[in-house]
Amino acid sequence: MAAKQFSPFLHAWHDPLAGLKVHSSCVKLADLDCDGDSKLCICDLDKKLKIYKGTTLAVEYAILDTPVAMCIIYSEATMPRIPSIAVAAGGHVFIYRQLRPYRKWSCPFVDIPSAEVSIWDSIKSDSLSASAAVKKLCEARDAGVKLSARSVDLITLESEAARAAYVNEMKDILYTQSTLITCMDTLNKDSEDFDSITLLVVGTESGQIFVLPQDPSNSSYLCKVQLPSVPVLLSISGLFDVEWRISVICRDGRMYSVRNGEVRGSAVLSGQVTDLGSQAVACVRQDKVLWVATMDRMVSCYSHKGKRLKGIVMSEDISELCVLTLKRAKVNYLLMVALASGELCIYRDLSMIHSFKVDAPVAALCYGTYGREENALIAVHGQGALTIKIWKRTVDADTVTTNTGPPPEQDIPLNVPKKTKLYVEQTQREREKAPDIHRAFQRDLCKLRLTTARAYVKTLTDGLMGAAAIGSHDIRIQVQVQGLGPKFLLRISLQNASSHPILQTRIVFSFDPNLYVMGYDHNSCQNITVPVLLPGPKQLVETQVLCVDEQGRAGTILVLLYNLAASAANSSMPMLSALVRMPASEPSMM
Repeated sequence: MAAKQFSPFLHAWHDPLAGLKVHSSCVKLADLDCDGDSKLCICDLDKKLKIYKGTTLAVEYAILDTPVAMCIIYSEATMPRIPSIAVAAGGHVFIYRQLRPYRKWSCPFVDIPSAEVSIWDSIKSDSLSASAAVKKLCEARDAGVKLSARSVDLITLESEAARAAYVNEMKDILYTQSTLITCMDTLNKDSEDFDSITLLVVGTESGQIFVLPQDPSNSSYLCKVQLPSVPVLLSISGLFDVEWRISVICRDGRMYSVRNGEVRGSAVLSGQVTDLGSQAVACVRQDKVLWVATMDRMVSCYSHKGKRLKGIVMSEDISELCVLTLKRAKVNYLLMVALASGELCIYRDLSMIHSFKVDAPVAALCYGTYGREENALIAVHGQGALTIKIWKRTVDADTVTTNTGPPPEQDIPLNVPKKTKLYVEQTQREREKAPDIHRAFQRDLCKLRLTTARAYVKTLTDGLMGAAAIGSHDIRIQVQVQGLGPKFLLRISLQNASSHPILQTRIVFSFDPNLYVMGYDHNSCQNITVPVLLPGPKQLVETQVLCVDEQGRAGTILVLLYNLAASAANSSMPMLSALVRMPASEPSMM
């Protein structure tokens, strides 16, 4: 019987019927009552806030919109430190204190471009019709102006009546543009303690990052930064009152860095931009480095300035990341990677030390203190099943290893076939007649070189090469064939690469008269006089050729460039020649 695989986890609880629809940003662990007993807080996509205590669902509340992210915040310095739950949903952040609605923060309205505002002002004053407004809005959009939702809705309407009705409905309504929250995280204010005062950091659909005040309300914020793209993932380090940095991963597949400005309470977008190479799936901060999982099955490690340090290539698609912080005699940081097959791999640096599987792909992971256990792993997988595992107190992270090294198959000897009699005789022949074999090889090589040289000389003498110079002249020719047939256009480009001009040149075409004909009108000439070819610039010559073959067969046309002065000296050798392979002709529609 095979030995059971060692696992550093204890299986604490599994609920296959929990029915949770959630992702990692909406799963948190917190001591809500300040009694030393941590609860599991989950914001379900079914618009419900669920609080688990132990193995039971203790409380369930309805929320007003579909949640995007959830954070545990401490907004008061008084003792005991009771945390609040902040839920980002739609364009608002709902804050619950002692599981009761406490405050609401709303995203500020987005600034609308002045060009768009002037168009709607003209509409409101009836000095601009709906059709003219649509035309001007399209011009503004093509010029790079980011239009509001109201203008986009007007442009998408097709009929004039619908546009006029929409304009009459909207021109008396206050012209504002709202936005939605895409991500949210927390930033410690003045201390790194787990229960210190925290500030919310919110990313919006309009590409903005807001740092909210200690007790947020209405639409107030401490600082704001505009990003080139929409933020989707945040990773925050530092203290707001000292020095801080936010690594922001956006939808354009790049990672930007936002840090504190020179003036206290301000924020700036640093020039450091990191291209991830693919869309990001998840990101987690492990001590002073940032791990980012991308859709190309790569887990990369970045410094706080965005420099890539190392990476792990996975064999399957990645669904989630999580950092395991083990507090023993010393603090150990392990990286957990959840794969699409349901396998969870634990890495120390770049070495995998353990792996186990759950029944289905993981949707959410959370690690921290649950109940009174400091090292609890929460996993939501499959159709909403909830699994809780606890790291064994007797297991030291430094002692957990896997068999790393060469595979056991390398100790199995290869089945090398025995030497046959034919192989031995051939080896003996090569050893005894090595000089004769070498001479025969050299003789055949010389014959091959001679045959190649003769073929090259014959091509030169037949005038089939792309360039053949007379005297000190060096001319380059390019021929393009345009058209589908039966009429084709030949575009001939000549360039004098020598240092002297070339005079009295003429182009002559040679072809099969059964396939092609030239000279049938003023656009088709079989004999073309070329102007002076000056050194450097290209000279373009065009002529037409007509395919007269009923089946439209393909043939060749030989383009010859003659020098009249050389022809007068009884030299019939062309200066240059090019063989044009014509395409098959389409049948005539006449």
